[in-house]
Amino acid sequence: MLTVEKKNLILSMLQEKPVVTVPELSQALETSEVTVRKILNELDEQGLLRRTRGGAVNISTIREFEEKEKEKKNTGEKRAIAKKAYEYIDPTDTVFIDAGSTTLELVKLIKNGGKRDIVVITNALNIAFELLDADDIELVFIGGSVRHKIMSCVGGFAENTINSLCMDKAFIGCNSITVETGITTPNLYEAQVKQCVLRAARETILISDSTKFGHTSMARISPIKNITRLITDSRIPQQLRSQIEGTGVDLVVVNPEENNETRKDNGF
Repeated sequence: MLTVEKKNLILSMLQEKPVVTVPELSQALETSEVTVRKILNELDEQGLLRRTRGGAVNISTIREFEEKEKEKKNTGEKRAIAKKAYEYIDPTDTVFIDAGSTTLELVKLIKNGGKRDIVVITNALNIAFELLDADDIELVFIGGSVRHKIMSCVGGFAENTINSLCMDKAFIGCNSITVETGITTPNLYEAQVKQCVLRAARETILISDSTKFGHTSMARISPIKNITRLITDSRIPQQLRSQIEGTGVDLVVVNPEENNETRKDNGF
């Protein structure tokens, strides 16, 4: 059996069940466990499965688990932030929405909210899938190299496409925010795509729950002062509120429990 045939058989077995072990693969492929481990490592490097101690896991199973776990965290805050963000979308707007659990909540509101003639541009597969059956929304999908864990497209193709577009508003998320360092993310390619979006959009709205504050990731997206508006939840420390307001950004703070908001308007 050729190596490519062995790889296809392993992937086929993972379609039938989420986890396979080295011994059972060795038996099915009629080859040594050493060879099986080598093939599993190659498939893992290609992003086709997730290597584990003693076997492998279906990559779709891992992604589904990661997304569900991510969506479980601070769900009330994210929904409240998304609800407030939706208020800033007008009929006929062209909006960019990137990958993230809070942005996904926003897209659900766009899909069912009744505002007409909205154009949604996205580089996120899960956002695009959510809108596939929304006939009254024009969907523009930005392709590129896929980041499997968060289901977003990045790289030169994505950047060049975004650079050719104009947007009324962009709704983006991030991993980390500090006043000193600004808005950051662990992935350089993700940061570069978001930088293109910032340049292409007339207004940029950062939507992020308060757990993202006070941390710094490797790749810098932008100083806070370069965004139009920041929407977060009421758990953000008061000192940080004052510091962010001092940058001139329109800071909007929502309270999930009371379903209301506290806002410091700086003229935007």
